[in-house]
Amino acid sequence: MQQSSAYTLTTATVQGQFAVQRQPRVVAGSRSLASMLPTILTTGLVSLVATAVLRLMWMGWGHDFFGAWMEAWLTVWPIAFPAAYISKPLVNKLMRRLSKPLASEHALGASAIMQASDQATAYSGLTRKPSLLPVHR
Repeated sequence: MQQSSAYTLTTATVQGQFAVQRQPRVVAGSRSLASMLPTILTTGLVSLVATAVLRLMWMGWGHDFFGAWMEAWLTVWPIAFPAAYISKPLVNKLMRRLSKPLASEHALGASAIMQASDQATAYSGLTRKPSLLPVHR
């Protein structure tokens, strides 16, 4: 039987004191409310604002705006939250892959950009304006 806590606690007596040994959890994602809270709040706020804007665009400000808005929001939010929560690991994996730093031979540093700028300026027959800030090369 798998425990729902993040750590399994085991105790051992070491010279009359209790030592707590923590074992890492097996499952990466937690099913606790604390892990769901950011997604709940984000999807709730985004869907609340989006449904308000769309209701204003479609219906305008009328006597039944608030009721129609709440009906739309309470219809959209239960769909948006599970979709966002289920797709969260995939989005995190994609973001980690996209945000990996480039290898240094493929990346441009500030000095390489300045050299390329100087070369382009010289090639076009122009001169570089003296800058107010010192340029470190």
